[in-house]
Amino acid sequence: MLRAVRGPSRFKVVVEGQAREVEIVDLDGQADAALVTVDGERFEVRAAPDDSVLVRPEGQVAQRRVTLDGQTTPASVAIAGRGLSVAVKSAREAALEAALAERAGAGGGASRLAAPMPGRVIKVLVAEGESVRQGAPVIIIEAMKMENEMYAPIDGHVRNLKVSSGDTVDSGALLCEIEPLREDEDEA
Repeated sequence: MLRAVRGPSRFKVVVEGQAREVEIVDLDGQADAALVTVDGERFEVRAAPDDSVLVRPEGQVAQRRVTLDGQTTPASVAIAGRGLSVAVKSAREAALEAALAERAGAGGGASRLAAPMPGRVIKVLVAEGESVRQGAPVIIIEAMKMENEMYAPIDGHVRNLKVSSGDTVDSGALLCEIEPLREDEDEA
């Protein structure tokens, strides 16, 4: 069943490495139907009895069955038997990640990873000195009863790790720094 949506919900969805802007709104107030806009193209989406969804371009008859992997936030879908990897982020998460990456790109020095809001550190996923890839989860912070993954803004090494699991942090508090890889280091 599709989840009930009050007003439009916006997401950034990456399908097989290709980013898409997605907006979901209720369709006629029905809990099992929604109007989904993907990069400006509109689709009608309805829940099917077998936990898949039926998708068709708005105003057309032909439809496709899309099977989700059953996770709260899908990591894969199947369309006509073809499996595709997906990554779903809310518009807010995507904007935060983009802002952190933009800040990291300036100057070429160590990138500072800061808490976007006050909260409690649930888990530290890296150790000081560890190599990380851009986009890899580094720290999980709980804020407003939601877990928020903090991602490495660049490829590099974790330096100056300031938090441990269970710590309380304020908005803007330094969590760690990611030192960029040197040109002579292997990125593999």
